[in-house]
Amino acid sequence: MRNRHTADIRIVGLVVAMVLVALAVFSGLSYFRPSYSETQSGPVELDEIAKPDKDYTISIVGDISLADNWEVIPQYDQRGKGVNGILSDKVLKIMRESDFMVANSEFTVSNRGTKTPGKYYTFRAKPERLSIYNDMGVDLVTLANNHVYDFGPLAFSDMLESFQAIKMPYIGAGKNLNEAKKPYYLTLPNGYRVAFVNATRAEKWGIDTPGATATTGGVLLCYDTAEFIDTIKEAKSNSDYVIAIIHWGTEGSHQLEQVQKTTAKDYLNAGADIIVGGHAHALQGIDYNNGKPIVYNLGDFIFNNGTEDTGILQIKFLADGGVKFYFLPGLQNNVFTDLLSGNARTQKISEILSWDGSNARILDDGEIVAR
Repeated sequence: MRNRHTADIRIVGLVVAMVLVALAVFSGLSYFRPSYSETQSGPVELDEIAKPDKDYTISIVGDISLADNWEVIPQYDQRGKGVNGILSDKVLKIMRESDFMVANSEFTVSNRGTKTPGKYYTFRAKPERLSIYNDMGVDLVTLANNHVYDFGPLAFSDMLESFQAIKMPYIGAGKNLNEAKKPYYLTLPNGYRVAFVNATRAEKWGIDTPGATATTGGVLLCYDTAEFIDTIKEAKSNSDYVIAIIHWGTEGSHQLEQVQKTTAKDYLNAGADIIVGGHAHALQGIDYNNGKPIVYNLGDFIFNNGTEDTGILQIKFLADGGVKFYFLPGLQNNVFTDLLSGNARTQKISEILSWDGSNARILDDGEIVAR
């Protein structure tokens, strides 16, 4: 009996030791978690925490199509250079060296599905094409747009699963409304939390891309702004800074729709700290409202074989606790995107600031400031 009792004590001691080791390991793993997460622990004030030893840069680009049945991917394959065949070294350097890179993914991803009846432009990529995003350095994609449902619900579901398979987070779409509304939270090295939200109101002559419901998949629509405003408020309650990315505007036009001007202010009032737009296949104006920037449209980033203005928006969270914004103008031409320089860059900046909705200045280094 005595020997058995001693053995039992030893076993209990061993179990306790193993539990303590497991807790220590778990604690260590938590310490070394990545710089971004989807956890929620409430806002953190910059002046209450240690400042990072360097700036943190979030870069955002406009519309991308990697559809096999459209214009970029055939050239990508034919040139045989990978992403170097469609993006310049300068562009790739910025994308890959950004601390966090966001892009609008404007196509569905599947080997299945049926083309939406009566829709003239429908885009679909093979799942393996998503590896191109990794080559570009993309960390998050926005899916609230008018082409992710081009081949119906089967392809849409496959697309979500394909992004999940490569561990690429997405916002603005989901298997139900709760998922489509869900913000993405990025935690900076100093604990400052940034939230990303995404919605669309792009289709003008009938909505082919369904809005998600409580039980069905789709995108987050913002023709009625209530759902998106709720999303922004939720994001703000769980973060320090909210980036609202919206698919809207008139295609091929620098002229703003009145609804862009009015709802942008509604979203800022709801808690968004910057508005970033896409869809117009053209750049649009840059505005400031109560100290918060509105970049109405980033245009196509790499989308077709046309010659179109584009650019890279950068949000820099500074080591001293400030935030700065930069716009780097570029050009997509013959399925190749590069940044502008010299006189071409100066002229394009001058044009942007002359367009409807512009109430900002862009300095020589690209910094966006209020007039």
